[in-house]
Amino acid sequence: MLMQRTGIIIGLVFCLISAAFDVYVALITQSISTLNVVFYCFMTSACFFGAWALYRNRRSLFSKLRAQWRLIVIVNLAVLLNWGGLFYALRYLEPAVVGVASVACGPALTLIISLFNKRGAKVALADAVVSWLVLVSVAVMLFNSFVGDSGVVATTDGQRALGIASVLACALGTVMYTVFSKEMFARQWTVYEILGIRNIAMVGVCAVAIPAMGGSFILDREWLAPIVLLVVLGHLLPIYLIQKTIYYLTPIHVSLVLLTLPVFVLLLQYLDARVEFSVASVAAVIVIVLLLLGRSLHALKREAL
Repeated sequence: MLMQRTGIIIGLVFCLISAAFDVYVALITQSISTLNVVFYCFMTSACFFGAWALYRNRRSLFSKLRAQWRLIVIVNLAVLLNWGGLFYALRYLEPAVVGVASVACGPALTLIISLFNKRGAKVALADAVVSWLVLVSVAVMLFNSFVGDSGVVATTDGQRALGIASVLACALGTVMYTVFSKEMFARQWTVYEILGIRNIAMVGVCAVAIPAMGGSFILDREWLAPIVLLVVLGHLLPIYLIQKTIYYLTPIHVSLVLLTLPVFVLLLQYLDARVEFSVASVAAVIVIVLLLLGRSLHALKREAL
């Protein structure tokens, strides 16, 4: 009971910080290149956890790098889709829309894909129905965002289309990362080893894209403090907190705690002057969260039997 309570508290802190991170990224990328923000976040994360992995057991790390490079490539691709999609979606769409879509699409897509996988475990009818309802609700919400019926309206059709494509890439990357990071755990990878090698492609893409697009790695002095705050409190700390949450809680309890993330984003996003109140967005977030809550509680009840 104490471990569960600790996990819930840590998980709620993670969701609150992550929600603030989403809103802050949406705001800061209006003034700083998204590529620069991504580069500094993931360069710091790769160096920190990579150094940790080398310090703990460099022989083990190099052995895994040589033997399992295909798996490493897939995980890096998943991170490119997941986090790259998230950052660009936050730039062009309402943060609450991005938050609920990124939380909802991943599990729903995983369940629906498993319906067509003959070798996979059977999916309960209730889970399948809710997953389809969630995806339909997300599709309606994203369509409303595209036509301008959301909290962020000062964007072009092309920017909103890019934002929607980015959300879908984020959801696909979430599914891929969940599946293949579990495979890495099964092959004896540690958390810090995974976090140390998963960002290589992201850092490489940013390092090439920033100068290719005429950008610079040097930031103006007034942006140094916000970037440090973003990297440490918004990126490194949440990575640690979510791993501790997963350690203390069962997958069902983790999914329940994570449902507070889009709610926190919805509440905090109005600190950004760009975001207006949207009945359509609020209704969509509430409906999708309730569907996911119902599915999680049903799974929890079934697990207790």
